Amino acid sequence: MLDKEETININDMVLNLQEEIRSFIRSLPNVELKHDPMSEEAYFYGLRNFAHFHGPRHIDIRLSKPQQEEALRTHIALHHQYAPQAGWVSCVIETLEQAENTKLLIRQAYDTSVSLKTRLKSAK
Repeated sequence: MLDKEETININDMVLNLQEEIRSFIRSLPNVELKHDPMSEEAYFYGLRNFAHFHGPRHIDIRLSKPQQEEALRTHIALHHQYAPQAGWVSCVIETLEQAENTKLLIRQAYDTSVSLKTRLKSAK
């Protein structure tokens, strides 16, 4: 069993990893932080919610279907509980490796959002 100091250190590390991911998301061009029915901390590109937190250890990320399949196949993401049909996956952030994998998936989700918006503008 962990003692109090070890528990505090682990919690501090998780909060640092979450802040690192927040900073990464905020560094992406034209990303907006908005309240969403799914989360008070949702990140949007245009009208598309591509990532949102559920507490300090969990983030949901919206990928394309092929990206989702690859993330699940390689075990860097978990099946989303409520909306897997829309490309959502869930990630747990407790280690540096998980944080780095999560940032890769966030970048894929962001790039997909940019691509979709660009295609919509071109079709008009």
